[in-house]
Amino acid sequence: MNSIFQLSNVQFLAEAFLSSISGIKEFALLYLFCILVFFFFRKKYLNAAFGWPFIFMCLTIFNPFVIVPLSELIGLTDRIRRIFWLLPINLVLACSFTCILTIAPHENFFRGPAHHNGLKTSHPAAVLWQKRMNYASRTAIFICIVAAVAVFGNSVIPHMQLSHNIYKVDDTILEIADILNEDSDETGLEKVVLYSDTSLLELRVYDASISGALDRHELLSYSPNISDEEAIQKTVKQVIQSRAWLYLMTLVSRFHLEVDTDAFRTACQAYNVNYIIMHSDDGMGTFYEEAGCSLIGSAGDYEVYRINP
Repeated sequence: MNSIFQLSNVQFLAEAFLSSISGIKEFALLYLFCILVFFFFRKKYLNAAFGWPFIFMCLTIFNPFVIVPLSELIGLTDRIRRIFWLLPINLVLACSFTCILTIAPHENFFRGPAHHNGLKTSHPAAVLWQKRMNYASRTAIFICIVAAVAVFGNSVIPHMQLSHNIYKVDDTILEIADILNEDSDETGLEKVVLYSDTSLLELRVYDASISGALDRHELLSYSPNISDEEAIQKTVKQVIQSRAWLYLMTLVSRFHLEVDTDAFRTACQAYNVNYIIMHSDDGMGTFYEEAGCSLIGSAGDYEVYRINP
């Protein structure tokens, strides 16, 4: 029992939560504020839909003394932050804004039917006053919502580039595959590739003859502290001494660390890696050339290197 009720479980889950809402912290805080408003003003149906389920989740899957030991038991610790995807942030915010903007003209979202200076709801003066106030309030709220989304939100337009090929993958993937296949046909090298990010895993989906040295686990799990130069050098030294070649290749391709070129070539040879695909912004081209690699082509924002024998 002592191993369950420990502070490290709380710290671990808190870090996972902050990581999961990275980039949307403002909207997550607004979501929590809306939940509190539902309870404070006793909005029956909104509490039934969102309030009480949130309390239940806090007692179960968001309970660090339950979910952290359970995730360790079933081997899902490295993916625990995904449980926070269950939070219906978008839905709660949409419902809240819709309720505020569409409430009946003679009612108030927080207080219910309008009363003004002792006048009942049915009184024409009260109805007219409430209509004017609601119209002004709705306009102000609408402007605030649009401004908040514009300031704190991120445009989805860059991520809405639809594929125009029959394979339904990014066109860059097709171009990279053509470069690899053409070079492999000329050199006879096996198409084992070192990726720089997870989006390149689609290469395997498009062409099964192309295999990656690193899978999703290596690309996402290793997370060294690259802000501390001393810690970086210590980590690299330990990795080379322990001959953890997958980790070393991850440090180079994923985190863009320049390590000993001989050690890097040894790591690639250990896993028969013959090609490297890197993003043009990674700035690793000079390192790869010093490690005996040749640039054989580029596609989109990516550069393709061959590791020369």
